[in-house]
Amino acid sequence: MRYLSFLIILLIFTAACTSDEIEELTDYPNSHLLIEAEELFEKLRTENILLIDAREETGDTLLPGATHFAAISELTDPDYAVDHFLIGPDTFQEKMRNLGLNSDSRVVIYDDGNHLSAARLFYALDYYGFSNTSLLHGGLQSWLAHDLPLGSDFMTNQPGNFSFEAQEARFCDFEYIVEAANSPDKIVFDVRSADEYTGEDKRAEFAGHIPNAVNLEWNKVLETDGIPYFLPAREIQMQYTELGITPDKEVIPHCHTNVRGSHAYFTLRLMGYDSVRPYEGSWAEYGNRPDAVVQ
Repeated sequence: MRYLSFLIILLIFTAACTSDEIEELTDYPNSHLLIEAEELFEKLRTENILLIDAREETGDTLLPGATHFAAISELTDPDYAVDHFLIGPDTFQEKMRNLGLNSDSRVVIYDDGNHLSAARLFYALDYYGFSNTSLLHGGLQSWLAHDLPLGSDFMTNQPGNFSFEAQEARFCDFEYIVEAANSPDKIVFDVRSADEYTGEDKRAEFAGHIPNAVNLEWNKVLETDGIPYFLPAREIQMQYTELGITPDKEVIPHCHTNVRGSHAYFTLRLMGYDSVRPYEGSWAEYGNRPDAVVQ
């Protein structure tokens, strides 16, 4: 009886500690990866920032001093066998130099607001060795909501001197994810829709998911009403913890073409996860391989 009472007290204490740890997460551990609209406005007046508009279609609404780079299409290798696979290092370096990226640049990226295009470029920069990057929180929607001034033309910058240095710990291929699927130290994180995950929505030769993968759609970390800001850190961490996505494990996000996967990569980095290795081929590769095991 005494042992049973001790066990109950220990369980209550452990649960309380876990709850406190979640409650204490009052801000994103890497909050510097986001910048708010009003703060960016002030910094643009006093600092030299390479501001990149990552949208595919821009219309005539843009931030002052921005240069345009259609991230999703520009970062796609048209000759690679897997759809939407990331361009190689030499091509990436050339494109970034043409944008005006220097090794010591300060970069801020924005898109319409859901951070998909911006996060895709963020991941590419991270993978190819450039780390001084932030996303405009809420993108253009937030800028407009704060009634901040707009620009009239995109900037053309002097060529930069950026040189790539690929970070292999930020990249996962097919062979790696096959092994990772059965590793207790790794989490395969599927950020496609629930229907894609179960196989009801078929977008490749095979439908379903990688064995042991956990699923949380990429946009579940965003506000659903109004501007799609990121949810408070505590709410994101609670979602991750429920799925076993904890900072002590290596996390491998993926979707169908690693665009949504790049969004998850950014979110995980924002939340302080250090070991994150996106599966670039994603389901466009895995779901079309006859030797892949599908659940």
